[in-house]
Amino acid sequence: MKRPWLVAVVLAAILAGCTTQADHHAEYQSAFKRPLLSPGAAFGALPPVVQHTVIAEAGAEVIWEVVKDNKSGKTVYIIYFENQDIYPPLYVGSDGSVLNPDLTVAVQRPADTTGATTVKLTDLPPKVLEVIHEQASRSDVGAVYRATWGNKTVYIVTFKDDTHYPKLYVDAEGNLLKDVQY
Repeated sequence: MKRPWLVAVVLAAILAGCTTQADHHAEYQSAFKRPLLSPGAAFGALPPVVQHTVIAEAGAEVIWEVVKDNKSGKTVYIIYFENQDIYPPLYVGSDGSVLNPDLTVAVQRPADTTGATTVKLTDLPPKVLEVIHEQASRSDVGAVYRATWGNKTVYIVTFKDDTHYPKLYVDAEGNLLKDVQY
């Protein structure tokens, strides 16, 4: 007679323990309430023309945050960098132009890269790489674009130190183009 009663008490204790444990988990409140966004995902969501400008201006600098602003009546992307002492916020218009904080144009997007695609240095033909190293071996490349001019493929190379190293225009055969008219 004691056994059915003992089984009932053990069963009730087990069931009570399960409900108490379930209630304990239901009371947990997370301190994290917003979805986590990565700067890389924010950069990847930028229009390609804006991405090109950011790469040309800051290279591989670590991005802290990307903000899209429409308050001025036009779309402006503000890119904040991790090292803000060296890289202040970069204002970029939707056309790829670099803007001043008052949204006036600081550097107009060059017309020669319109319709061009970004190319990695590792994807360049060897002869084009040779010309880049001959012309600017002491400067870091900012960005490389591939464009089609008529029936000719042209690589447009920009440098981080564009004051001392202006853009290079090199065709696919490794010929440095001078007196470029676009």
